[in-house]
Amino acid sequence: MHSENPHVRVQYLEQKIRQLLEHFKDQQEILQQLRKEKEQLIQQVANNKETVHKLSNSLELGATAKDEEKTKNWGAKIDSYISDIDKSIAYLEQL
Repeated sequence: MHSENPHVRVQYLEQKIRQLLEHFKDQQEILQQLRKEKEQLIQQVANNKETVHKLSNSLELGATAKDEEKTKNWGAKIDSYISDIDKSIAYLEQL
């Protein structure tokens, strides 16, 4: 390359610089796309965390509601037993 005339060498260097600039632009576009994708993924992870948190709270509330329902059922059963015992006592007192 040293034996070539300076004009040819300058043209070669200009061509290489254009190629490098084009490659740089392509890489910048890829970088921009990756940044956008990263932001989307970060947002998606945040949304998923929020959904999991809400679901977890919902399940806990559901379990609490079921426990309350069981408690109500036990309360009703106990009231029924007390009523039966009261009836039995009243019957025995009549004897």
